[in-house]
Amino acid sequence: MLLELNFTLVLFAISFLVFIYLVNLTLYKPVGEIVEKRKNLIEGEYLEAKNSSEAASKLLENYKTQMKSARHTAQGLIEDGINEAKKKKEEKINALLAELNKEKDKSIKLIREEQNEAMKQMESKIKALTELITNKVLGSGEKTLVRAH
Repeated sequence: MLLELNFTLVLFAISFLVFIYLVNLTLYKPVGEIVEKRKNLIEGEYLEAKNSSEAASKLLENYKTQMKSARHTAQGLIEDGINEAKKKKEEKINALLAELNKEKDKSIKLIREEQNEAMKQMESKIKALTELITNKVLGSGEKTLVRAH
């Protein structure tokens, strides 16, 4: 037997086991705990970041939806404003046309009255000229005959 079992070997084995236990207790456990805490912290931060990212994505989608709705509403308001402006413009144009038609009718009526007045004046002048021409052509004696007719 090459290997003899004596007290030194047993003492060496026990001292080695005590040394491993003490190293484990003083170095590996604290380092293991720190590593475990760090791992848990990283996992927690990762989950929090993931949740924040999901929440941000939801908020972004919500804001996009709100922006789309706001654009749609704004476009509707713009179209309503344009339609209202067109309607007011048409009303003003129609009112102006009605006023212009009244002015035109009034002017036509005034022109017709002036035309009738001028015709009456012309008739009296035409009669006077006719009598004058008749008197000159027929002479003064036949003046009575023309007037009688």
